[in-house]
Amino acid sequence: MARLMKPISLSQLTQEGFQFEIDTSYIEDPSSDPEDTPDILEKKIENSNKECLGIFDEDVYEEGEPFEIIARKMCNLTPNGKIKKRVIREGNGEKPQEFAKVKINYNAYLEYEESPFDSTYVRNKPLNFTIGNGKVLPGLDFAVQSMTVNEKSQFLIDPEYAYGRSCLIGRVPPNATVLFEIELISVVNCGAAVTYETLPEELQSSFTEIHKYCVALCERGKKSFKDRDYKHAIKNYNTAATKLEKTVLGGKDEIELQRELLLKLYTNLLICYARSGEPRKGCFNAKKVYDLTEDGELMKIPIKVYFNHAKCLRILSDYDKAKEVLDKAYKAEPKNPEIANEMLNLSRDRTEHKDKQMAFAKALVNN
Repeated sequence: MARLMKPISLSQLTQEGFQFEIDTSYIEDPSSDPEDTPDILEKKIENSNKECLGIFDEDVYEEGEPFEIIARKMCNLTPNGKIKKRVIREGNGEKPQEFAKVKINYNAYLEYEESPFDSTYVRNKPLNFTIGNGKVLPGLDFAVQSMTVNEKSQFLIDPEYAYGRSCLIGRVPPNATVLFEIELISVVNCGAAVTYETLPEELQSSFTEIHKYCVALCERGKKSFKDRDYKHAIKNYNTAATKLEKTVLGGKDEIELQRELLLKLYTNLLICYARSGEPRKGCFNAKKVYDLTEDGELMKIPIKVYFNHAKCLRILSDYDKAKEVLDKAYKAEPKNPEIANEMLNLSRDRTEHKDKQMAFAKALVNN
């Protein structure tokens, strides 16, 4: 995959006649590609596209060049029609926002060549990038912004938004239109966390902007949590929670949105502290959940709050309280294997603690 010399904005991208430069120093030498082992050849065959040769499944003959025929089945993604799209499989959820972190798989084709000249499927390595940071082709960046998670679509991209007058040695000739088939694997919409800090002071105090900022921080925290980077997950969750707690609210709707997000943040903090071996801080956030929800009267308490709170209490040797809290989780989900396993851990630790107390008491008497 090539990248740009300088990042460009979407407004520049849609300007008629706007030009950009490809960073040719970043373009990989085809000789550095994996050798065509039987596995690689098999993957190339799996990802071949006969439509690029003008071979279609339809019985009716269509006149025209292969990309012309493909273009007729697409809709314009840009006003000038230089990026076109056809959805192969619908996705779901939100579309990537500016500065969102995305993960995609793709095949890239040239007209009259059925094998992809570039493919993450063949490399078995999805592409990760940030929307709008200029690290990928502008047409690819723009295309992904139109997608939702799990969507698979084809995009016909004019050279103006692809490689332009540049070329990929041995792969893409100058001024070539390219066909990208893209699958959007995941999106982390954390862009608001970046843009919030650039807003004017009066906008930074509005609940709408603060809420977007905190949601973005929550998404960042989730990504760190998935990577088992609990330190950075905790930092993002705490920053968001503190910001929300100090926010001046303007009405019932804002109060509800604040509570919903705070419940998520306190719950996530509890889980992070339980995982990272900081049980006291975990218990502190469990108390925040109970206070926020008025012990479940105002909002439903997630089962994972009881489970992780009980785990923290067990680590702190508060076995009676741990049993009381864990029973609530067990009552809600009696067939949950994790809860059953925690029951066993609690029983084991409790027994060991009692045995140690009895041994200590005997030692005192004997002395």
